[in-house]
Amino acid sequence: MATIFSSSIIHFLLLQLLLVFLSFSNAQTPQRAGVVFDLERDPSTLQYMIKMNQGTPLADVKLVLDLGGILPWFPCRKAVYNSSSIQPVSCYSHICPILSRTCVNTRACRTSTSNPVSGFVSSGDVISDLVILVSNPDSYGMVKIPSPSRLAFGCANSINSLSGLAEGAKGVAGLGRSSVLSLVSQFTLQFRLARIFAVELYGGTSTRVYFGGRPYIHYDISDEVMEHRDLIYTPLLINPKRREEYFVDVKSIVVHGKTVPIDANLLSINKETGNGGTKIDIQFPYTTLETSIYKAVVEVYNEWAKSWNATMVAAVAPFTACYKSSTLPSWINWKNPISPPSLSFVFPESRWDIAWWDLFKVNDVAHCVQFLDGGSNPKTSIVIGARQIEFVEFDLVRSRFGFVQPNFWDPES
Repeated sequence: MATIFSSSIIHFLLLQLLLVFLSFSNAQTPQRAGVVFDLERDPSTLQYMIKMNQGTPLADVKLVLDLGGILPWFPCRKAVYNSSSIQPVSCYSHICPILSRTCVNTRACRTSTSNPVSGFVSSGDVISDLVILVSNPDSYGMVKIPSPSRLAFGCANSINSLSGLAEGAKGVAGLGRSSVLSLVSQFTLQFRLARIFAVELYGGTSTRVYFGGRPYIHYDISDEVMEHRDLIYTPLLINPKRREEYFVDVKSIVVHGKTVPIDANLLSINKETGNGGTKIDIQFPYTTLETSIYKAVVEVYNEWAKSWNATMVAAVAPFTACYKSSTLPSWINWKNPISPPSLSFVFPESRWDIAWWDLFKVNDVAHCVQFLDGGSNPKTSIVIGARQIEFVEFDLVRSRFGFVQPNFWDPES
């Protein structure tokens, strides 16, 4: 079977790869947008899936979004994925050793695939197939993406690779920070897009992932106009043991104006083990906190609720701190965020205010603090999950994390 990487193409890709990585520190974001995908949220697992239109004949392939994954992958057995346009990446091509992949009695470049839910790791080959891509609708035609395009995938050997993934998912879409085969890197190299992607999870009717950077246009309900999103940035940190994941430097947490008492050691990354610190991970439906941090946060919420004479009610799984809705301040149920913000993650030079998404109406009578206890010895002390994310950007050109700040409405004004 023919391979996808001729010698000339390989040398071109290697040159592009070198230029891209050498330019990261000083690169300017191109004044054009890139590729966009709509996301689908599975109501059972709460996982987000990206839908790829690919293969021959063309078929919709749903892949669970994994921010820390090294590459997109799926089982290639015909019962799961049947395409006549699959081509292997040769074991003898230049790209295989660059990926630190090995060849064992085969002419195909070998790789491994990891399920972010079950942790199951499977061996497999690196292959490519045709994919139909859609330009960002806000780009006004400035970006022309070749259609179809050829992307590289991991081809998992075991059908057990899909264990724990959302119903209908055929694999995983890896968006890892460092891997040259993550979707972010592939789009950067193939289409000369900025090495940036953004995730929109609570933008009204729009739930998307953008590759290539701005513009990010949204409908402002309050002013009934289309606007560009204003982002605030904080640096991304590198975890030496988990380089594909996205860590940020949270220095403290503030709940209704009060700083939560937290052991500072939990907020830093242990360079020897990689444990501790704060990461962004939409595989977690809700923000998850190390036990002592969780208890301290809930205690401050309870103090605030008591100041409003709010009544505590029985816990509603998976939450533990719940209050009778009718006893909470009336503006809790309003559609506008409140001031001061309910909860804030404080960075060295900025703060990320979380509004709307701290108290969750679980039924007709109760609101619960929608943060979870992550245990007394988790790998990561704070995992900011999907429910607390509205719109965020991962700018790998400048190694920074961008977030939107809610427009607060003061109920006392």
